Amino acid sequence: MSKKVRTAAGFILANFDDGEPRYLLLRGTRVGDWLPPKGHTDDDEAPLQTALRETEEEAGIREINVVEGFARTIEYDVETRNRGAYHKKVTYLLGTTNNTNAKCSDEHSEARWFTIEEALEKIAFEQMREVMRAADAYLRKQ
Repeated sequence: MSKKVRTAAGFILANFDDGEPRYLLLRGTRVGDWLPPKGHTDDDEAPLQTALRETEEEAGIREINVVEGFARTIEYDVETRNRGAYHKKVTYLLGTTNNTNAKCSDEHSEARWFTIEEALEKIAFEQMREVMRAADAYLRKQ
């Protein structure tokens, strides 16, 4: 039997401090992992709609300039008590904002802005670090 596939989307969100990008990461309350804002897709939402909604819900930020041409999808298997086992596909878009006043939802205990080097140290998952590296390289070429 194949696993159910759940889709999600989020933003690699950057703010420029002295010309250098700093990236928003949120610390999850359950496990303590640091990740960019993201969440499950509702109904027939497009990744952009989901990413915008989830970033506002999780970090309180709605002022986002979408960086066109960047999208990366990662996939992995999830096993939970509540939802059982499923395969997850998460699409990350790239955005910039001048709003650095992130407010955590109940899902997160902390929100901080990191340099790319600091962000890569905080993120535990190699697939996510690859997305961060690609986003940083793409943003610096713009």
